[in-house]
Amino acid sequence: MKKLVSIALLALLASPAFALKTLGPEWIKIAEEGQTYSLKYKRVVNYGADRRYVMKTVVGTFKCDNDTFGNDPIFGTAKACYAKSPTPDVAPPPPPAPPPVEPPPPPPPAPPPPAPPPVTPADPIVGDIVDSTGAVVPTSYAAMAYKFNTDAGVAYRYGAPASKTGVQTLPERADVGVMSGIGSIYQLGREDSTNNMYVSIHAAAIGVPTGVRSVENSVVWLQNAATDRRTYQQRPQLLWQQRRLLPTSIDDYIAQNVLSKNDPADLPVAEHRGENAADSPATRLSLVATQGSPTKAAKLYTVGTLTAQNRASTSFKVGFVPTGIAVTGGGEFALVSGWDVPNTRGQVAVVSLGSAPQDWKPGQARYDWWHGWMDMMHPGFVDQGNYVFMKVIGYVDLDMKAPTGIAATTGIHPYTTMLKYDSAGHISAFQFLDSPMAANRAKMLPGGEDYERYAKGGVAVVVSKSEKRAAFIDLGPLFKYTNEMYLGSAASNLETQNVGLAVNQWPYMLTAQSMPVVVKSIALASRPTAVWTTATRSYWSKDEQQRIDAYPFWKTVPQYSRAGIATQAGEVLLYSLGRYAAGPKPTTPAPADIQQVGTVSGVGANITHLAAAKDFGGVGDPINDLILFTDRANRRWGWVRIANAGDLVASGSVIRTMEDSRVDPIMVTMADNYSTQGNVLTVADYAGASVSNYRFGDVIYPDASSGFCTAAGACPTLNASGEFAGRLALPFKPTSVHSSNVP
Repeated sequence: MKKLVSIALLALLASPAFALKTLGPEWIKIAEEGQTYSLKYKRVVNYGADRRYVMKTVVGTFKCDNDTFGNDPIFGTAKACYAKSPTPDVAPPPPPAPPPVEPPPPPPPAPPPPAPPPVTPADPIVGDIVDSTGAVVPTSYAAMAYKFNTDAGVAYRYGAPASKTGVQTLPERADVGVMSGIGSIYQLGREDSTNNMYVSIHAAAIGVPTGVRSVENSVVWLQNAATDRRTYQQRPQLLWQQRRLLPTSIDDYIAQNVLSKNDPADLPVAEHRGENAADSPATRLSLVATQGSPTKAAKLYTVGTLTAQNRASTSFKVGFVPTGIAVTGGGEFALVSGWDVPNTRGQVAVVSLGSAPQDWKPGQARYDWWHGWMDMMHPGFVDQGNYVFMKVIGYVDLDMKAPTGIAATTGIHPYTTMLKYDSAGHISAFQFLDSPMAANRAKMLPGGEDYERYAKGGVAVVVSKSEKRAAFIDLGPLFKYTNEMYLGSAASNLETQNVGLAVNQWPYMLTAQSMPVVVKSIALASRPTAVWTTATRSYWSKDEQQRIDAYPFWKTVPQYSRAGIATQAGEVLLYSLGRYAAGPKPTTPAPADIQQVGTVSGVGANITHLAAAKDFGGVGDPINDLILFTDRANRRWGWVRIANAGDLVASGSVIRTMEDSRVDPIMVTMADNYSTQGNVLTVADYAGASVSNYRFGDVIYPDASSGFCTAAGACPTLNASGEFAGRLALPFKPTSVHSSNVP
């Protein structure tokens, strides 16, 4: 990589348009990078920064950017355009006229008193949106907002690419064979059609195109792992059912003008798929947010798996640029952090989500698809997460201008909705058994058998990297209002049956009574780079008890919901969320509930992402007790284990790490261990323009009689550190990837 960069740099230096020089005081800044400017007359303009400039003669309206000047003279640095005095939007001075004969000048007036020295604002920090005092610079803010799908924007969000040398190279497991009839490649076992416990894990990824900046070159879906005919496939590869990287939903979005194929405003900047337990409602498909432009609204749309790929999309207000997405545990709402660029203000968009069976169309009868609601769509209420409806119902104002990440929890486990038995003794879900909702409201009211099967509140945690701040948002008003509309009375429930995008249709726009509220905002000593929350713990877990060994007594074992905030100092700060993660019953929280309860030090040099650890040997509750972190600087990732000692005390330590010289890991996530235990991690390799898989533990097949990977130790990794499980080249440099079991 270094050799290639050097060759490219030499070529640039040899270009006649490139100059290494210092601009004198006669050169005036006329535009920041990304801004447009209009020149009435031809002028020579220098574009660049820090003595590295590209020079070009320009006239008319032009954009101060790499495309206009044909080169990026200083990669990863905020640039500007400069022209000589007089300012370039006035005509050149006319030739001098003969001097007129004038009378002697009058005596000069008395000099005025000296003016006070001007107050000079602090200089912006190169590559950032703040000045040296930490204040947000509006021009830098506006310029950076529309760069998130560029190398410069990625550097701002996630730091420099990995450059560490001397990192180990994990051994690669060789391919064993190709599945007959479908062409997928397997790495363990031998094909046996008489023994087939088929499971497939599908993923979606987004990133910065390496070639043409097209929507079609910025998002993919793929098979992340699979069990098929007594084999295990751990190499990321094309879906054998489609044999293409581009999701079929993108074809439809382009055809319907939801997305414009070659418009940079429609390039993706954020992606999320719920990371609760396998097969839970929030994990059916991914939500993808686009960048937008000063004149075109950013969008939110779905990219699914092969069997959960309903289409849904919505638009944000013009000028709102998404930076992160969280989905509440039952798939009720998407919470999208973003920059309100015209007002230099941070906000969280609240999007109500409505689900339906796969391939369902309006007007059709609903069928039993994983035991979801059979009567109709109920946006904002727990369902099976295959979205056909999205509506932006409000924006929460933050006391920060530039949020860069968000995570959320309601404190209720998604399986709470599923573990209910029908009259025949089969596992079902309360949504299916309580359909139609209007006729079964009593079951979901206090005292009813299903009252504790849906969320009563929650909390979202938002961080701002540049401003070194974190905000905690109470979702209680949102859930209270939504639940009361559905269940409070027959009349209010009737209103919820008129679903649509109009203002007078359900779900309604949020008001002061239903809007989520920022209840605490804190300053951090170091820049926050990522945020995480526990998935299922709630305030009511304080009632949990366990038997004292050798005694006929019980002891209380409180397990409160937590948030983790990674910082540039290499720490993960642990916070108690107290009563705000309400769970299945209402609470009466107070801001004092939210406080720091611990710190995990020495995690890494540049922590770019925190994710759920969906499974880990020897840890009984990994989605609450473990954090999977990405240490980009050191080409490393690993697990932090949290130890709780009541609500106000928590500690943690790094219990395992993996590293590999092949990758520039900007994000690491885990594939579902569903049926077959595969223990596969997926790495978004930014510099390598690929996704790479790694296995960190044994493969264990669920059929003990098969003779294939029947127990721990039968199919271990190639060495104790793990193994490289293969890579899939992409048409972009990935910034986000998530996967889940195909339902």
